[in-house]
Amino acid sequence: MGSLRLCGLFLKKKERGPVGHQNLIYLNERFVPEAEARVSVFDRGFLYGDGVFETLRAYGGRIFRLNEHMRRLEQSASLIGLRLPQADQLADVCRQLIERNGAEDAMLRMSVTRGPAVGGIGIARAGEPTIVAFVRPPMPLPSDAYTRGVSARIVAVRRNSSQALDARIKSMNFLNSILARAEAETAGAYEAILLNHSGHIAEASTANVFFATEKRLITPSADSDILPGITRAAVLDMAEAMGMPCEERGIKPSELSELRECFLTSSGVELLPVTEIDGGAVGAGAPGPVYERLHQAYRELVRRE
Repeated sequence: MGSLRLCGLFLKKKERGPVGHQNLIYLNERFVPEAEARVSVFDRGFLYGDGVFETLRAYGGRIFRLNEHMRRLEQSASLIGLRLPQADQLADVCRQLIERNGAEDAMLRMSVTRGPAVGGIGIARAGEPTIVAFVRPPMPLPSDAYTRGVSARIVAVRRNSSQALDARIKSMNFLNSILARAEAETAGAYEAILLNHSGHIAEASTANVFFATEKRLITPSADSDILPGITRAAVLDMAEAMGMPCEERGIKPSELSELRECFLTSSGVELLPVTEIDGGAVGAGAPGPVYERLHQAYRELVRRE
């Protein structure tokens, strides 16, 4: 399989790409300038959203929890029957992409599709996977997002049921999240909070969600039709190290009035406070002490790792 030759010719050290000019893109065993990065219009990722991806964050040129992201990419691919190169080979691609682009603080996305379509949607005759990776600046957020918080809306769009599409698959088909975010933005909110088909809170459009009382964290359990995030896992680890109790369980929207804090977690937003839901203040309407402790701990964690 051609995509398994990553440890050979194409991973030899080369000159860096032009920093501050045109970023290099990784595309099927080659690092090429953006203008030369072309994927077939017949690629199954384009035609059907048939692929998986990971979004990673680099700090000071180091990718945070790279191995965990690669293991999750492997899991996503396995769940859709897509064969990948070894995780350590893909991790080397990510490291080289950061180095060749001279990136320090950056977002990195790696996408893997089932390759060009052959004879409809059946996968028996699918060709070689298409592997693409690129870097971009960190996600732009409102200037006061971390000091004042953002607003969210519980939307009518429900999170896909895991009985229809396993929530552990980080799929390139993002329509469920796109429609949820669009509904929230139309209502004047920054982010959407989706319920699952049981009517419990699942997650935000592109992030996991946490709530807090004065001394306790609460987050939807892994069986709530969520994609358990890498940042979510880091928060759970930090909370345990701090001796902060945390419940992973189903959460009803009716409980929100009793909760003092809310924040989102993802590689892109890190830990982002939510201070308004459905037009009402969360707690005091400002980032709370539980969030502040965890956010500071997370900043220290990414500097260490």
